[in-house]
Amino acid sequence: MESLLSYLPIIAVIACPVGMALMMWYMGRSNGQGMCGMNMTTPTQPAADKDAQITVLQEQLQTMQKQVGALEASAPPVEKQSAHVKSL
Repeated sequence: MESLLSYLPIIAVIACPVGMALMMWYMGRSNGQGMCGMNMTTPTQPAADKDAQITVLQEQLQTMQKQVGALEASAPPVEKQSAHVKSL
């Protein structure tokens, strides 16, 4: 039993790189797929689809900017802090 315990540190030192090599080999086998079989490659979209998406996003941005402007205009003004509050 004592002889087995004396080999334990050596086994631990060897197990780490071996485990890392096995993980790298396993991940390399997946051919560009991540965990759970999800495809990790970047999708390719035609330029027309991207342009349409950009147009939609720009319209959404303008709508939200208008909403923020309306909210800021309708909000009550913020009072200035007194000197006592600033010192805290």
